[in-house]
Amino acid sequence: MRVEVRLYATFARYAPTQHAGEPFSADIADSASLTDLIRKLSIPGQEVHLAIVNGRVIHNHSFGLSEADRIGLFPPVGGG
Repeated sequence: MRVEVRLYATFARYAPTQHAGEPFSADIADSASLTDLIRKLSIPGQEVHLAIVNGRVIHNHSFGLSEADRIGLFPPVGGG
């Protein structure tokens, strides 16, 4: 199945275009979870601070994904 992914802040380095927030499609298995997608993108799971699927914050990375889901992944962000 295919999902839409947006990677923010320092996660842009894992995106095909390396532009933060720019959407791209990812093909994943029909039974894939958020963890499976994170692994496919080679993002260390412990670095994912916030995951949003279809506008909802998802706390459990074992959350099952569906065709055409829109996923945003954020690392911890610091400021000053």
